[in-house]
Amino acid sequence: GFAFSGIYFFVFRFAILKYDLKTPGREDAEEVKMYSKQEYRDKQAKKNAGALADIPYAVSAAHYMEALGGVDNIVEVNNCATRLRVTVADEALVAPDAEFKEGGEHGLVRNGRAFQVIVGLDVPQVREAFDQLVAQKPI
Repeated sequence: GFAFSGIYFFVFRFAILKYDLKTPGREDAEEVKMYSKQEYRDKQAKKNAGALADIPYAVSAAHYMEALGGVDNIVEVNNCATRLRVTVADEALVAPDAEFKEGGEHGLVRNGRAFQVIVGLDVPQVREAFDQLVAQKPI
């Protein structure tokens, strides 16, 4: 046990220093966008003025909808215990991963046109709000 602790420490230290191994908490910070006060106020006003502002988790659902390319880009929505599974029409319209992290989720898994937004245990409530946003889509 103690010997393996030392082996793991030195192997991972070498890998991190030599190959810049990305570990949790060491992601590239260049994707972070700094907002001005006016942009922040506009975003808060937009968030508070929404039709679904009274529904819990609607803000998160609206953020994910926007990051996934809008209502017209959504083909199918499903969920499991912790993930919101979405199939999109055009994957080029989907925002970069950093945009999703601004919404508070834990990560994003991409597989072609299928995306999994890792939300957490609140995913059923987020999906309910997400489905309501999709239902408001004009035909």
